[in-house]
Amino acid sequence: MKHIYNWGRKNAKTILPLLIVAVLSVSLGCTAVTAAEEDFGGCEMCHSDIAETFSTTLHYTGAGMMNEYVRHSAEAFGIDMDEYYTNFNCSKCHITTCQKCHVGYEAKMGHGDQTQEITIDTCDPCHKPKQTSTFVGDMPGHKELGPHGDVHYEKGLICTDCHGATDMHGDGTYYKSLDEPGAVTAKCEDCHEASDIMAHTIHGDTLDCTACHTGWSLTCTGCHLETRPPYASVYDEFYLGVAADGKIKPFLRMESEYKNETHVAYGAYFTHTITKDAKDCAFCHENPEVLCEGCEAALHEEGASFIPQEMIDKILAVDISAAAKAPAEAATETPAAAAPAETPTARPPGFELIFAVIAIAVVVVLAKRRR
Repeated sequence: MKHIYNWGRKNAKTILPLLIVAVLSVSLGCTAVTAAEEDFGGCEMCHSDIAETFSTTLHYTGAGMMNEYVRHSAEAFGIDMDEYYTNFNCSKCHITTCQKCHVGYEAKMGHGDQTQEITIDTCDPCHKPKQTSTFVGDMPGHKELGPHGDVHYEKGLICTDCHGATDMHGDGTYYKSLDEPGAVTAKCEDCHEASDIMAHTIHGDTLDCTACHTGWSLTCTGCHLETRPPYASVYDEFYLGVAADGKIKPFLRMESEYKNETHVAYGAYFTHTITKDAKDCAFCHENPEVLCEGCEAALHEEGASFIPQEMIDKILAVDISAAAKAPAEAATETPAAAAPAETPTARPPGFELIFAVIAIAVVVVLAKRRR
């Protein structure tokens, strides 16, 4: 007995810490499951990696919409956004449970047969104010028809064809807004390779694809923040600005009112109204309003700016008629204008094409010199 007693005393210091760790592990494990069940409905028991990254996403935190309000006007008006969100129940669009998107899934192995495919209708309840509505060709909130839908929608694509799992479930990083690099991973280049046409060559990386391929954009007016009635949106205005990443993109103009004060702000915004055919040269090179010349207002995106006046002057000075004329003349050249092939002075085959290429090159060089 004495031998056993001594053995117990000798090993107590070794065993006791192990017992404490075991108890704590079980306790913490139960606590984690309980907390997660409150947020994710038990899905984290099998999908712990997704639950961990999702808890920092804009979908879960709702920080994107809140900070958009803050930067657009709430900060200027001194509005307490926590109180504002509570008063107007803004949190109803925050996705705090997996089942809000994965409708019909149960937290059990295999999910049973109660599943539902994710479609645009899954995204629409929260994103119809500006994204899904315009994507299908409606004005915000589906209140009326817009000019046209997005070419991707017309071809049969839906939200998740571009926005994959990382955009939905996050990467573990806490983002304050959609503007931050990494918050949205979908890019045009994921599916499209830029063709080697003159417009792409001249503009290079200066313009974002959306600057030319956005069919129509939004301008919001009369947003009364103290009562929050449906704000008015129009699509007959279009503005370009320099986003935080240095590229020229469409800018949304937001006019808000609060206690008889008005605040105007601009910011880069993707309206989801992409077209296959780009805007023509004159749309920008002959339209200072599109370039937001003279715009003086707040910019809701940190690091963004209006297009500098010096650059605007260069854009407006480009002789786009010469650029359009050269390829047009080459296209209307008829075979009869060329000498017969059998004559000694005949032009070599492809002369007209070579002439057109040279003419285009000259126009490009002249345009760059004017800049």
